Amino acid sequence: MKRGWFVLLIAVVFTGISGVPSHAFNQPPLNLGLTDILDGGVPGVGTFFTEYVQAYQSDKFKDQDGNDIPGQPEIGVLLSMNQLVHVYKHKLLGAHIGVDVLLPVVSISGNGIPTNPDVLGDLTAGPFLQWLDTKLLGRPIVQRLELDFSIPTGQYDKKYALNPGSNHWVIEPYYAFTWFLTPQFSTSWRIHYTYSTKNDDVSPSPFNGFSTEVTPGQAFHFNYSFEYEFFKGFRGAVAGYYLKQLTEDEGSSGDISNSKEQVFAIGPAVHYFFSDKFSAGLKTQWETSTENRTEGNRTTLRFTYLF
Repeated sequence: MKRGWFVLLIAVVFTGISGVPSHAFNQPPLNLGLTDILDGGVPGVGTFFTEYVQAYQSDKFKDQDGNDIPGQPEIGVLLSMNQLVHVYKHKLLGAHIGVDVLLPVVSISGNGIPTNPDVLGDLTAGPFLQWLDTKLLGRPIVQRLELDFSIPTGQYDKKYALNPGSNHWVIEPYYAFTWFLTPQFSTSWRIHYTYSTKNDDVSPSPFNGFSTEVTPGQAFHFNYSFEYEFFKGFRGAVAGYYLKQLTEDEGSSGDISNSKEQVFAIGPAVHYFFSDKFSAGLKTQWETSTENRTEGNRTTLRFTYLF
């Protein structure tokens, strides 16, 4: 992958902040913008490791109408995402078979908000099919289908509003592609569908309709990138992400009204291939059009090495 392909971004998880008139913030950590430039491809057949270091900062909570929730909230998340991938020589349906494993380590801070001091997030793993030699309208396109499973192995305690782990399973298929419209200009997309199981250990709060269990609503989200190779090995891009929750969260007594989340982000990104085996990228993205979530900035540095 010339971009890490399935990475579960440790976004802030809200399981209850008392006294705030909003019913949401229940989506699990998602890959919101962590992967973009040349995301449809891989470095080659074999094993490779990707390290993502990301800083997320926010001082705004948005309600279901996109308005600021009163107060002076401040959230900070420092993420180290560790991804190990193996691409086999064996093929199925013309695609290389592969497997992906991901473990996040995260430090969360919140001004006046109880945060879990533990650092281990949920382990994620999934099989995939990687096509490297297909074409669309006569132009090269590399593409991948993957099915990810997020296992509730992360550290979680319902007494905290912010936790590294989600305490429920997440099943997330996605399709990623990079389409080379010219030798220099390409566009990359990763399109996800997110299904979450029930978190049955929740502190009642306005965020979950005062429920003792919550099932986050199903969601659709994608990462996008429009990239240009300015010189050999160096690409610049406009990149970002979009999240739209499709169904309401479900609590102990049924659907939690006005709980659908939404966010859009955009920003600059660069990526450089030092060799066929090593590459690095840097980007920053600003969020807008936010509903029932925090709104802030994500800055990400990543390194990929093919063994």
